[in-house]
Amino acid sequence: MVESDEDDSSSPTPDQGGARSQEHSSADVVTQYFHLLDGVPPIDQTPEELHVTVSDLLELLTKAYAMDILFHLFCEHDALRFNEIEAATGASPKVLSQRLKEFGDAGLITRRSYDEIPPHVEYEPTRMAEELDPAFQFLYAWADHHDID
Repeated sequence: MVESDEDDSSSPTPDQGGARSQEHSSADVVTQYFHLLDGVPPIDQTPEELHVTVSDLLELLTKAYAMDILFHLFCEHDALRFNEIEAATGASPKVLSQRLKEFGDAGLITRRSYDEIPPHVEYEPTRMAEELDPAFQFLYAWADHHDID
């Protein structure tokens, strides 16, 4: 029996064109999610509520191992088990558990529990998390052009 802590409707299917359903170039990723910019004002006209939402997201993403966890979940193109994420990131079990719970609470990952012995739990990004892909692409492009210490 499979139990999911999240609604499966947030996971993309191949016909929804999710970032994980097929390989895309950076330009394809940006084009795919360009619609997210519709109606978004320039930074100097951004409402306070939107600024707070972005600040909260950045606070979550800058916590210990948060970006490492998301990086590996995005790069794997498949659900990962706790021990696989732990091995890939080097995060302690306590910190990894905290981040995965925070990501789940924020709607960025799904947690799927299988009724087996030993317990089998898998994690993967939600559609909402995948919509962050263009932002990450721009950050990686920026980092490629600017070497900061």
